[in-house]
Amino acid sequence: MSAAAPTAAPDRIDAPTAARLAVLAGATFVYVTFEVFPVGLIHDIAADLGVGAGRVGLLISGYAVVAAVVTIPTVALAARVSRGTALVVSLLVLVVAELLAASATGFAMMAASRVAAALTHGVLWSLIAPAAAALVPRERVGTATAVVFGGSSLAAIVGSPGTTFVGELIGWRATALLLAAATVAVTLALVWAVRPRPAASAPARGGGPTAPQSQSQAQAEPHGAAGPVDWPAVLALCAVAVVLIVAHFLTYTYFAVVITEITGTSGAVVALLAVFGGAGAVGTYLIGRHNDRGPQRAAAVTMAAFAAGIGLLALACGPAPTVVRCAAAVVAVAAWGGAFAAAGPVFQTGVMRLAGAEADRASSVYVTGFQIGIAGGSALGASLLGHPVAWLPLTSTVLATAVLVTVLIRRPVPGS
Repeated sequence: MSAAAPTAAPDRIDAPTAARLAVLAGATFVYVTFEVFPVGLIHDIAADLGVGAGRVGLLISGYAVVAAVVTIPTVALAARVSRGTALVVSLLVLVVAELLAASATGFAMMAASRVAAALTHGVLWSLIAPAAAALVPRERVGTATAVVFGGSSLAAIVGSPGTTFVGELIGWRATALLLAAATVAVTLALVWAVRPRPAASAPARGGGPTAPQSQSQAQAEPHGAAGPVDWPAVLALCAVAVVLIVAHFLTYTYFAVVITEITGTSGAVVALLAVFGGAGAVGTYLIGRHNDRGPQRAAAVTMAAFAAGIGLLALACGPAPTVVRCAAAVVAVAAWGGAFAAAGPVFQTGVMRLAGAEADRASSVYVTGFQIGIAGGSALGASLLGHPVAWLPLTSTVLATAVLVTVLIRRPVPGS
């Protein structure tokens, strides 16, 4: 290579790659925003469709169940085309789902829109992190994964509250149309982002321990090529992740119930949701800085913060002056929110490192486990609602502590 054509250091992310990662983060942002779209507008949607709020709530849990069932087969089907093509198609399906929601004439049509989005949910989430890893040097896989997951965190901070706010102003149907327009814009950007780059300008791939190849080859070939995979290790890590996800959604699904019990007012729910989302953004940033340098240490710190946060929330349910309970709840929610946001990149990066050339397929197993964890955690939480509210975060604490002990002793998260 001549001196006239310098390249960026192999361990750094250049500006064009950073832009592509931002587009991938945009894809996760619009997908998560639509996934939780009914939450803030549940009463408006229910009134418009002539059904109870409980039935609209089923659109959330039903989404998770459908995604869990179809993720592995749809990712296997997507392996017949390039990774970039599969990602673009998944966003096009999301646009169709958003248009169906906006024009829904009844609950059945609204449910159909949710099913449509859930069908390609697993495709996007199974391929998005490996796609990011293919863009960067292998020393920056954890950073790239954190950037992509940052879109999900941004959806919690801006997407869900934003659609709720706009929906109150112009109606939920018009808001769904705006979300569809945003998804179209992201889709067009994604077409550019996954376009093959010249081999000379592409970094060594970070998708696994296989020999480096050009970005052009990585994007042009079908992404389901066979390769050595430590499946027992992958499944063990996915199992640990499922337990943590159950611990999270067991309490998070009933966040409003717990916070209202602790603070004595439902008005604190919105404020603490904002704290949760803001802390998640911080957690995503921090894990992006440390997940590449010391993944096992990052995993241990993340799980410890999660257990401490949810444990403090359980203590906040106990007898104490209201001001003390409220202060404890703020600290607890911040630690919990930051840790949960960081846990996603920790587990996803670990799965890709273990899977090597079959990162996409292994990611589909992880995404399926994630959806099982959502449904399982929500169901377990519902079974505990007849007991004192403290049982929710207390049970989550027990499960999170088990995960922490497993991470410290068994070390399922691989090193870099």
